[in-house]
Amino acid sequence: MSILVYKQRFRHPNKKDTPGANYAHVRYIATRPRVLKNENMNHGLFGKLEPGAVTEFGDWKDVAKLSYANSKKGIVMYRSVVSFAEDTAKELLLKDQKSWQRYMENHIMTIAGKNGIKRENLQWAAAVHWEKSHPHIHVVFWDKNQRTMVPFVHPSIPDKIRKQLIRDTFAERIKAYCEDKQQAKEHLSDITDEMI
Repeated sequence: MSILVYKQRFRHPNKKDTPGANYAHVRYIATRPRVLKNENMNHGLFGKLEPGAVTEFGDWKDVAKLSYANSKKGIVMYRSVVSFAEDTAKELLLKDQKSWQRYMENHIMTIAGKNGIKRENLQWAAAVHWEKSHPHIHVVFWDKNQRTMVPFVHPSIPDKIRKQLIRDTFAERIKAYCEDKQQAKEHLSDITDEMI
């Protein structure tokens, strides 16, 4: 299993049931059991619908209605998930909703950029599901000024996102590994030089 799992899908906006399905998906990620809830609220939906700080939405239904309306207009509502093993999430200090909010704010542009969405056109909503074996975050994102009429995401795009998220999330660990590898290589070179 990968150290980080990333999945991405969307329902084609031309399908008759897509608006209702996207509304239901927002409801699901916001309210299902084990969602990390917003303070003093019955749901856990947060995100950004305009530039500025991450917002904990007052009512998940507002975002679900927006999702429904966007789907009616033919805007693609992307659905993605970023998941870790429980030990990895603890190591990354992803222990509460605020830490997951920071994580997503730091990495949302990787997801958007690889999907061709500019910062100024990006809108997104997310919720954390604290599953014991695989805590994860669901993210619904879209381009509010979408121009593409026939949506298509090449299968390599989610894989590129996963690889970039790994590089960014574990940059310090990767750097330490490379330094250890270089030291071991130098040590081995010293030993062989002495033997010769």
